[in-house]
Amino acid sequence: MGRLRRLVSSIAVQVTGLTIGTLLFLMLLVIANMQRPSEPSVYSRALSENASSIAELLWLVDRSPDEIHSFIMSAYGSGARDAAISVGFADGLQPFPDMAALLANAESDVASHLSNRDVRFRSLSLIELQQAFARLDIEGFGAASALQIAVQMQDGRVLNIWLAPTNSLSYRPRALLASAMALAVFATALSLAIVAVVRRPIRRLEQEAERVGLSEAGVALSETGPVELRRLAVAFNRMRSRLAGLIREREQIVAAIAHDVRTGLTRIRLRMEADSLSPADLEGDLTQVEQLVKDMLTYARAESPDGPRELVNLAGFVRTLSDASPYAVLLSIDGGEEFEIAADRVALRRLFENLIENARRYGGGTVSLAYDRVGDGVYIRVEDDGPGLPEDELETVFQPFRRLEASRNRETGGSGLGLGIARAIARAHGATLSLENLPQGGLAAIVFFPDSLRT
Repeated sequence: MGRLRRLVSSIAVQVTGLTIGTLLFLMLLVIANMQRPSEPSVYSRALSENASSIAELLWLVDRSPDEIHSFIMSAYGSGARDAAISVGFADGLQPFPDMAALLANAESDVASHLSNRDVRFRSLSLIELQQAFARLDIEGFGAASALQIAVQMQDGRVLNIWLAPTNSLSYRPRALLASAMALAVFATALSLAIVAVVRRPIRRLEQEAERVGLSEAGVALSETGPVELRRLAVAFNRMRSRLAGLIREREQIVAAIAHDVRTGLTRIRLRMEADSLSPADLEGDLTQVEQLVKDMLTYARAESPDGPRELVNLAGFVRTLSDASPYAVLLSIDGGEEFEIAADRVALRRLFENLIENARRYGGGTVSLAYDRVGDGVYIRVEDDGPGLPEDELETVFQPFRRLEASRNRETGGSGLGLGIARAIARAHGATLSLENLPQGGLAAIVFFPDSLRT
């Protein structure tokens, strides 16, 4: 039931339903109009044009044996007229003197044959016309309406002739103009209705988006309405959530920078007041502030490395990284080595150097670097033998300036940006970075390169 409601609320379904409904309504109007016989006056031209042939047909059937009447009728019939003989007059036939006069004025040598004959007329709708053909067991012709002319023959039977009106006769200029105007009105109404269906939810989303400011970046849009709008609202809310996260992150960064810079300046000021400031102390404090700024710039640029991309063989890269590391790194390579990606080699090196440095700082002294080629990609693991992390901290440590070591001493805790920089670089390369505790103790940083990145 819920799936049906979602389907019905779709803009595509609403527009399709509206279009089909309007077309069905027009078809019903046309069908209803076809059931209404045309006014006899619309057949005047058809009757005048066929008066001579009707007089000649009556003269011919009166003087021909019954055996050839069917051939005569067949020869007379066409796409806009037909004829048949019946025993008597059908119901609904009426004499119309004006129309009878049109027949009497026929320009034919046998026109006088119509004089003093009982001639009756009736206008037939589509269904009535088909019923008349069915009663006389004739095929007839396809027309929305027709004029039936019934003339009594010399033997008392009735010659029935059906004439379909010509377009110029059925649809006079005023009728054509009225039909065109009606179609234009319906087309305009349909277009406006479709525009209303499509624009109304989008307009509502636009209005809600206009009310959003940076301070409201985390406020969710209403996820109601058509399916397409709900999907758009969900995507928009995800974007706003990410935007809110970025805003909070930038606020944390600014606050952390202000804190560290203020701490360094306060330390320098206190030493100056105590008259104990030495060039070495000043150099150390300035170097720490300079390193903080450098780390911040690195973090800001990590998500969009601007270095050149080149083909990097990950197995060879890991081997080179292990050989060049100043720390004792145990290396393990498992699986095929032919896995190359387009990457910024300098940024990748920074990613793994940050992970190795983090493992060295918080581990027990042993760092392991493992390369595993599996079916869905490559896993590169950096493991340490330290105490690991609480499970609820495995994600929060990626936040800027988030560290388990509480102080801001760079010798023990660093700036708190290393893991954030590493994850940003991994994402920029289409990879993922996650942390997990090892069963035997220690922490593993896992960088996964999916097989789709392979070139």
